[in-house]
Amino acid sequence: MKIINHIVFILSLTLFSTMAQAEPIRLNLDECVERALLNNEDIKGAQYDIYGSIAKKIEATKRYVPVVNYKYRFAPVPQDLNDPVDSLFGGDISVFNSIKIEAGVPLTTFGKITVSNELANIGIDASRLQKVRKSDEVALDIYKLYYGIVLARESKQLADKGLQAVQDKITELEKAETPDQLQILKLKAIIYQIDKKLDEANKKELIAIAMLKYHMGLEDDVDFDIRDKSLKSENYRARSYEDLVQESKAKRPEFTLLNYQVDAKQKQLTLEKKNYLPKLVAGTFFEYGDSPGIVGDESQNDFTNPFNFLRAGVGLELSGELDFRKIKANVELAKAELGKAIAEKRSKHRLLEIDLKNAYLELEQRQKLLNRSEREQKSARQIVFLTKSNVDIGIGEKKDYLEALQSYLLIQAAHLENIYNYNVAVATVKNKVGSLYENPDMTK
Repeated sequence: MKIINHIVFILSLTLFSTMAQAEPIRLNLDECVERALLNNEDIKGAQYDIYGSIAKKIEATKRYVPVVNYKYRFAPVPQDLNDPVDSLFGGDISVFNSIKIEAGVPLTTFGKITVSNELANIGIDASRLQKVRKSDEVALDIYKLYYGIVLARESKQLADKGLQAVQDKITELEKAETPDQLQILKLKAIIYQIDKKLDEANKKELIAIAMLKYHMGLEDDVDFDIRDKSLKSENYRARSYEDLVQESKAKRPEFTLLNYQVDAKQKQLTLEKKNYLPKLVAGTFFEYGDSPGIVGDESQNDFTNPFNFLRAGVGLELSGELDFRKIKANVELAKAELGKAIAEKRSKHRLLEIDLKNAYLELEQRQKLLNRSEREQKSARQIVFLTKSNVDIGIGEKKDYLEALQSYLLIQAAHLENIYNYNVAVATVKNKVGSLYENPDMTK
């Protein structure tokens, strides 16, 4: 009995585990963005670029870190140095083994290491901002996809209502004593168009769901859906364009990246100029050689004996290479690249401001269209109510009510599209000023 209970317990745990794994995932918009920022593969790739920039800094911070060179040699040598040729080719040989180790510690490079370190730090900061930039792109895509899914579903519901209304009208016409075949054919043509729109909406919804999963790092077979069922306009009050420009310059990574580009070129120019300066190294060496059985070597001290020796030393070395034409050419090239970076910064600053202005004007236009569609929807709703009331009290015709209902459905569909366009415009403006989402310190 205990064995049976144990088996039942194990099966229960297995079933519970399977059910837990198969639990559907339902996320709202903010949760989708948060998950994408953590799991998106493109953002992860940008993180590895940061690691690469940090790795490059290791070489730029090598002051006081010893550089070790070593060499080991093994060779046959003549044993009789008084007659080395005959000794070597006659087989009278010895084996020469030697090892040499040199260690040098840079004491000063007269600013080269400092500038290289600053240049490496700029590279790290730039890589971090590139990650923020990629995160901004992904977040904006999530907003568009999420709103698009809700729009598609609400549009399908409206289409179903319109389809039912058309079918009811066809049924009514077919019951008449003399059916109006032309009108029936026109209504059936409308049904075909509605079915086509439904198919397009279904396709767009499926692709949008797949793209959401892709951005969030979910497998295609995961049971995922969004939480929101209705499309509502964002509650957003835009500030003046001038205020948005200032916020964009402070937050948007593109502006800061342009500044970093100029700073990097300036540091590179400084580094090229420092190639005229030497470097000071404190070093030491140790060298040992052993060749047993050597005869005829009159040099008995360790520093002059070529085959049996033990040498060591310590000292300072001041070295450099003064290739004036090469250094001057590199300096002039760095000046040209700095000038180009400054020109690009000015140009792209203007383009980024224009890009923001375009998004700002688009938002204003979408706001006006949304307000207008809200008034149209209100008027259409009143017309439907009046025509329905007239039919109920017997002074109106069903044809007028049906036409009013169809008109209202079309206006409502246009209103939903205006809400979608407005919400996307809001998200785009927020993206341009770097405030689309709560940034969980994406620069790490």
